[in-house]
Amino acid sequence: MFLISQRWRKPLFIGLPLVLIGGGMFVSSLGGVDGPVAGGHGAANRAQLKRACGGLLPYEELKGLVPDEVAGEVSQYGTMLEPGQASRSLVNCAVTWPGHGSVQVRAVPLISPLPMSVTAEEIAAGGGYQEYEVPGLTGRVGKDVSPWIVAECPGGLDGQVREVSGMYVVADVDQPDSGKGEQARYLTDFRTAVEVANGITARQECGGIPLAVPKRVVDTYEEDTVPDQDSADGEATRVEEPGLGVKKCRVLSKHALFPGSWVASGDLQGSRLLSVCTATVVDPDAPTEPVQPLEDGTITDVSTASWAGLLSQAAVDQYNITEDTFDSAEGRRTTPIPDDADTVTVALWARSACAAGSTYHRVDVGMYKHSVDYDEQDNYERTPTEAERTGLSRKAHELMDSYLTDPDGWPRQQRCHDTEILGEVQGWQ
Repeated sequence: MFLISQRWRKPLFIGLPLVLIGGGMFVSSLGGVDGPVAGGHGAANRAQLKRACGGLLPYEELKGLVPDEVAGEVSQYGTMLEPGQASRSLVNCAVTWPGHGSVQVRAVPLISPLPMSVTAEEIAAGGGYQEYEVPGLTGRVGKDVSPWIVAECPGGLDGQVREVSGMYVVADVDQPDSGKGEQARYLTDFRTAVEVANGITARQECGGIPLAVPKRVVDTYEEDTVPDQDSADGEATRVEEPGLGVKKCRVLSKHALFPGSWVASGDLQGSRLLSVCTATVVDPDAPTEPVQPLEDGTITDVSTASWAGLLSQAAVDQYNITEDTFDSAEGRRTTPIPDDADTVTVALWARSACAAGSTYHRVDVGMYKHSVDYDEQDNYERTPTEAERTGLSRKAHELMDSYLTDPDGWPRQQRCHDTEILGEVQGWQ
């Protein structure tokens, strides 16, 4: 069990809607002129499913969902389906059985900005939201995040305006009558996305190892209410986090730079494109609880993250939106924090060459700063002293060095070298 720091609690992120619009879209239905006849559509629907989306859908995986009651409808477009078509999508396709479910997939070259977030704050477990990952697969799914994966295509995708060596694939299988639990439904989403990605890379002959078809999903964070005789209301919140103590993150919990007892956790994707670790200082006598009371200047939160190859520029672009990268603050190197926040941070960025290509690293160090200063208009500011700024910066650099050199850490496992320190982002008012 583990209590996630307030600094890492996440807002809801609305996933990518698979809206099928655009030039060249093809729509077909098996119904007659006067509408579908009730019953007797099973064989035709199965044949339609096998042909739909350029034959990329995993038929054996999905055929059990095909209803007999209504005729299926297919909407599809994309450069893989119609070469020469002007579209950002390789495949954008939906097979729908009105009132009985649907299968929607979209595969897009990693040229345009990613519609899903890959920031450390979003990938980190916690915040009370159940999200799922597949060990060995770069991707994620959750209540308000569409199921997505990233697939590499080292030889390059055909028909693109510039060279691109990978794609993201979004899959959403609606199974209203399946009786499956949440994890089983999400497993179908992941398996569908993987089969589509493997089909595209095989047809494009762009090299790379096919993605393994998932056999299970892992719940990254689960929060339950359980009886507790010692609490005032007789209840307590139990948090289960499978990524707690993961080997690649242990350097954060044993780091001598930060006094106190620490608990570290990380993502479970086992990806060569993405890695996130976080750690929070806890009460040594109650490891599931934060230290109370905190004193000004206490280091409370640290994190490390890396984005390689296909995801490296995507991550920087997303942090640029909030002016939270080494080159986005136009020399200010400062990003504001909320009025009600009581933590000031320093983030340090670096760049390396790693197994999957150019890689950006980011480490964050958060310090408790409750005391405030008031200006002439009685507006308060939460600004560290010069000594505190210097100390935070030093600790961020030391943390980056430890992260890059830890034998069990992600950078060493991905053979990162030729590292260049890029700059800091300071977060305070």
